[in-house]
Amino acid sequence: MFRLNDRQLHILLGIMFGASVAICAFFVWKQNPYSFISGKVDSLHDINEGWVASYETTDEDKLKKFGEDDNSKGKVITEVLNLPNDFATFEKVTLSQKLPDSQSEKLFIVFTTDGQHVKISVNKEQLYDNKESGDVFSYHIVEVPYEYRNGTLTIELYPDDKTGMIHFDGVKIGTFNELIWESLVDNGYFVIFGFILILTGVILLIVSSFIKVTKYSKKKRLLQYSSIEGIVVGALFMFESRLIRTLINWEFISYFVMYCEVTLTAVLHLLVLRCQIKKKRILSVIDFGILFFLIAFISGIVLQWFELITFEGVYKFGLILLGLCIFVYTLIMGTASYDYKQKDGRPVFAANIIFLIAAVIELVLSLAGQEKGINGLSLIAGVYIYFAVIWIYGIRKSVASDEKTSESENDEQLIRERVVEQFNPNLLFASFQTLQTLIKNDSKKSIKMIYYISVYVKNNLRAMSNQGEIISFEEELEHIMAYLQLQKVRSGNFGFMLECKLKDFMVPRNTIEPIVENAVQYGIAGKNNRGNVVVRSYEREDGYAIQIIDDGIGFDTAHLKKHSSTSLKNLMELLESICKAQCEIISKEGKGTVVTVILPVLDNDLLKHED
Repeated sequence: MFRLNDRQLHILLGIMFGASVAICAFFVWKQNPYSFISGKVDSLHDINEGWVASYETTDEDKLKKFGEDDNSKGKVITEVLNLPNDFATFEKVTLSQKLPDSQSEKLFIVFTTDGQHVKISVNKEQLYDNKESGDVFSYHIVEVPYEYRNGTLTIELYPDDKTGMIHFDGVKIGTFNELIWESLVDNGYFVIFGFILILTGVILLIVSSFIKVTKYSKKKRLLQYSSIEGIVVGALFMFESRLIRTLINWEFISYFVMYCEVTLTAVLHLLVLRCQIKKKRILSVIDFGILFFLIAFISGIVLQWFELITFEGVYKFGLILLGLCIFVYTLIMGTASYDYKQKDGRPVFAANIIFLIAAVIELVLSLAGQEKGINGLSLIAGVYIYFAVIWIYGIRKSVASDEKTSESENDEQLIRERVVEQFNPNLLFASFQTLQTLIKNDSKKSIKMIYYISVYVKNNLRAMSNQGEIISFEEELEHIMAYLQLQKVRSGNFGFMLECKLKDFMVPRNTIEPIVENAVQYGIAGKNNRGNVVVRSYEREDGYAIQIIDDGIGFDTAHLKKHSSTSLKNLMELLESICKAQCEIISKEGKGTVVTVILPVLDNDLLKHED
């Protein structure tokens, strides 16, 4: 089953970020943006009336209107018209008009197309060709130097080869500050909302670095990932604003940055969901999604490099993938939260549902012509509610972990008491007596006895000096093996079996071995040390499982008490607080006991790859 650990994910994110910076630097070196100068503060004004349009058409209505007969189909028609207008032609449309007089040193012509090839000239001198660098965008800002004032402006529009249609909304003209003011009025609120998101995300990221958590838990990961996601989404909002892109006046770089931001948003969103998932199958699906977006990012760069698609096109496709990603993984999150009863994931699931509802409202309004697509306030409201829910939940979760720090100190005290108790002087004394007898009888078992005593003592000493240390189950199994061998040498009627093919996961030191001791001391000992103990480990859908099975006297689980630091109840609570383990005890009097400990995959991975 495909899985990525925490460190691998961070390496992939680092590679993506580094590649983005390097590619952006290369594009900056390769191309140069336009520059602006100041002018008076006002708004742009339209120059949509009195355009002379020349184009070749096969539209019968147009031909009849201009008195052309059937044999004239395909001839060039010249007419005076106002914008916006639609043209049905398989050739270019040429629009001409005299530029207005201006005292400004430079004017700026602004218009929007559907991504067609566009050329602009003044007095037959070409100023603009959006295909020169192979980058065709929908929004155009063209500088007109002062020496061209009162000149004749000519715009050449080339239709889509498939439809032969051109829709042209109109042209605006003005100074730099007029252009900025127009952009601010258009959707400048995106800059404000984006800045608030960025500022809040940075503050929460800084706060998260000061939140203390136990070394056994990474509960602040949710807050950290969501804070970075908020910063990236805020930056995306700002770049979606016409104001920022007008100030940059470099559509190529703007769309490249937005493309990077969309991919990062998708990856970070999946990382946020990943913090709340315990099922390995769902984790694999999320990890596959992360890898898919990283591959899609590289593919988009390659396609643009060979000019097979523009960054505007790949950015819009990335937005569609992001929307599908949020929809699909919200359904998966709902399955994990409710079908698998993972209550921790429900706030994140609810936040995603709120965002999806806002996105649907935005889409409906956009299709109804009531909003401007992504510029709609309904989408912004959904994004803000989403982050508010995630951040509040992340803070509460992190602070809860912080509050548990004091509890963990009590846990450490409990560990000290348990280690002293677990040192088990009675067992060691009895083992040394048995060893003495074996040596007197010149038994070969004495060598094994010495070895297992040394292993048992060594692990207990390590537990005293490294309280709460996280170790591999394989190392814990060594301690279990030593204890069981000591008991077997002492009693010939005692038997045990280890069925542990799976050992590559983490446990707190001396938390599983005491459960085995309990099985022997309170289960097998009650039957005059006649019985068997089985230690088993295996992989489940929801984590790594350890089972300790004995055929001893059993007991009533309702009477489970904290009578000592190594009691089953204390051990279960300790594992739950440290590893978020799920513990289950099934016992039947006279038949035996089965203790099952399930360690969640994600929490265990965090222990394994802890910084």
